Amino acid sequence: MSIFQRITTLTKAAIHEGLNKLEDPILLTGQYLRDLEDKITDAESKQREFKAAASVLERRIYEYQVLAERSEAEAVQAMSEGNEPAARAAVMAKLRYTESGQECTAGLQETQATLASLEVQLANVKEEHKRLKAKRAELAERARKAAEIKHSAQASASSTPGGYRGQVLNAGSASRGFERMEDKIAMQEALAEQSGLAAAAASNPESPLNSAVEAELERLRNRK
Repeated sequence: MSIFQRITTLTKAAIHEGLNKLEDPILLTGQYLRDLEDKITDAESKQREFKAAASVLERRIYEYQVLAERSEAEAVQAMSEGNEPAARAAVMAKLRYTESGQECTAGLQETQATLASLEVQLANVKEEHKRLKAKRAELAERARKAAEIKHSAQASASSTPGGYRGQVLNAGSASRGFERMEDKIAMQEALAEQSGLAAAAASNPESPLNSAVEAELERLRNRK
């Protein structure tokens, strides 16, 4: 292997090791949850804004309705008094109030529809947050057990010549991130189990693994 190939290999190994340390499943799932909580907070803020806007529109609709009815009464009174210009002005005012009320009604309907959609989405996101929070607790417990098994296996292997030392591999946003971290922990569990089996085999000369090794060594000795 050339010096440049060795440097490239060592650089890649260092990068992968650094990423493996940074890509801690529990830390990342915690960040996913915090990002989701920020989205929930923003959605709740918008929910309050839409509710306030709907309340203002409802009040304005009522006010325009009152003003339109008052203008109609004034028009009737002016007509009964023979004051046609005043009646005309009152009718025009009523039409303006009615039009403004209709605009507010359309705005209220749109606001209420948006608010209803937002509340459905918010409920779904909160339910997803609840599920992922429980999943994170499960992953944390699995990661803890895998780390204990691996630590125990490494401690056993370090006292036995030729002991196997496993290496945790890296797996490939909120729910997809959790799935990726779950795959990573599953790999840790598998490697931890392998470490335990290898350590047990190394410490037990009568194990099938050691028997196979001795048989292969004997075959090579005869061939020589």
